[in-house]
Amino acid sequence: MNDKQFSSVLLLAIFVTALAVAAQKFFPERRLAVWPNTTNYITYFYAAAENSPVYWLDQATGRWRCVYPQDENAEHSACSFNIQFSDTVDRGADLSVFSHLKIKLKYSGQAEKLRIFIRNFDPRYSSTGDANSTKFHSVILQRHDFNSEVSINLEEFIVGDWWLGQYNIPRKLARPQMDNISSMGIDYVEGKKPGNNDIEIEKIEFVGGWISAERWYLFILGCWMAGLFIFSITHLIQLRRQTRYDGQVINQLSKTNAELQQEKDQFRRLSTVDPLTQAYNRFGIDQIVSTLSICDIDKKPGDAPEFALIIADIDYFKRINDLRGHDTGDRVLQRIAELINSTIRPQDYLGRWGGEEFVVIMPNTTKEIALTMAEKIRLVIADEQFEPENPLSVTASIGVGEKSFEEDFATAFKRVDMALYEAKGQGRNCCVLANDDLLI
Repeated sequence: MNDKQFSSVLLLAIFVTALAVAAQKFFPERRLAVWPNTTNYITYFYAAAENSPVYWLDQATGRWRCVYPQDENAEHSACSFNIQFSDTVDRGADLSVFSHLKIKLKYSGQAEKLRIFIRNFDPRYSSTGDANSTKFHSVILQRHDFNSEVSINLEEFIVGDWWLGQYNIPRKLARPQMDNISSMGIDYVEGKKPGNNDIEIEKIEFVGGWISAERWYLFILGCWMAGLFIFSITHLIQLRRQTRYDGQVINQLSKTNAELQQEKDQFRRLSTVDPLTQAYNRFGIDQIVSTLSICDIDKKPGDAPEFALIIADIDYFKRINDLRGHDTGDRVLQRIAELINSTIRPQDYLGRWGGEEFVVIMPNTTKEIALTMAEKIRLVIADEQFEPENPLSVTASIGVGEKSFEEDFATAFKRVDMALYEAKGQGRNCCVLANDDLLI
């Protein structure tokens, strides 16, 4: 990204941020109408004593009456209006997503205060057999709140001390809780003077934002931080790439020869390795022989030979292909290559000369040592159990010799190959040393 593109993106981000901040004021509110909404909830009255009647004056308008008696026990009487959110006490409404309760009611009577209460069910402290075990939250309305709409922040509700003490609630469960409200209602707490107390409920509604301003602004801030983080990481990556590129340009001339040599070696390996067994192919063996001949050009008769040569041929390999299939034959070839590689020395070379014929080049090694190695190879192959799920025994016939100073590789190979055929003629699964009398 160039400077012009970055400036354009930054201006666009600032413009979108300003729109997002301004848009928060126009977000629709989440609303839950409790009254009037009598079809969804259960409404009923509660009277603490028979001489404290409570009844509807006009249910359609939400007008009801509580009559406190004239006797001396009137202060112990109580009545309340209740709204139940479901038909079972343990299955309520989640009001934790709301922030305010809007309520509007008209009152006539002598009470100075009314109480709005909300009860929450939680199995950690509530029981379905005891409706009073639901957590009791309340807030007090003063007389000046009676005849106008009041917006009550749900954080104003407090848990009753009497309820905490009655049910011995631990401190960690004592805070307000609005996630499973079973019921709410209106009752009287003071001023229970004899006579009629009439209440007309016009509105009970819970409201709240779908997302609060604090969370919205925090979301915008998070987007900016994420954008700056991504930009910083991208910029660092670009700088690193540029630095790497500059370094490559500076060092290009000095690295060219090494890279070309590496590519040459890679292509040489591809051209010299048998893809099935990962051993050298015939061309690879020719390259190794040429290299050894150049290295040993100054050798004289009596010195250690240039190399010893082992040629191993799998016995009855065609029968394996015919009876078991070529897939089995390929696996046998791969396994034999692994066995020979694990047996020969690190300085020795393994090649696949033909279909089932393997060659081992042992630099600076006499034919006697090579014969010992050939015998080890023969035994390793003979002792191996191929195709464990359907066991198969495999043997190999081996010819051994060394290249003398008087002959070329083709001549030495022919002598050792003749020894291999002699091993075949002797019954297979044996090693035969090449006849040096055949040297020309």
